[in-house]
Amino acid sequence: MSSKTLGKSISAVEVTNISSTGVWLLTGDKELFMSYEDFPWFKDAPVGKILNVEEPHEGHFTGRNWI
Repeated sequence: MSSKTLGKSISAVEVTNISSTGVWLLTGDKELFMSYEDFPWFKDAPVGKILNVEEPHEGHFTGRNWI
């Protein structure tokens, strides 16, 4: 019997902080900061939408149901 990987491989991303200036993400061994100045669509987004982040490809972050 063999096992097959089903679906896409998606790296784990954790939102570590949401502040008045932006959002902090932890991915692998890197912590990244996304400022509202550079990513204004996050500024007024509900927390529940910001927390659902995925990294389908290295360096490319997306979220389900963002804005």
